[in-house]
Amino acid sequence: MTPDYSSNQNSGGTILIKIPLNCVIQYPSIPVQTIYVLSFLEAGNAWRNFKQFNPYDIKKSVGAGVRIFLPMFGVLGLDYGYGLDDIPGLPSASKGQFHFSINQSID
Repeated sequence: MTPDYSSNQNSGGTILIKIPLNCVIQYPSIPVQTIYVLSFLEAGNAWRNFKQFNPYDIKKSVGAGVRIFLPMFGVLGLDYGYGLDDIPGLPSASKGQFHFSINQSID
């Protein structure tokens, strides 16, 4: 059975724009460079169809994080991101959030 997403305007889409701008600052906090900090600025949005598509309606966020390389897990990351734009129907989505990642991201 296919879910009915008609009542939720924030359920995803078929058209996507993603603009990641990452600045990695490697700071040798220990002799072997396995820990580094980073900052990022990301922008993007998704639309259901071409009628709704507006390339100027991009949601932006900024943040910072830390990456630690451990041979048994790979790269572990902890990021804090903060949304700069309001998301319709989700007022708490534009607040700050922590994100945890294991290994490399799939961008």
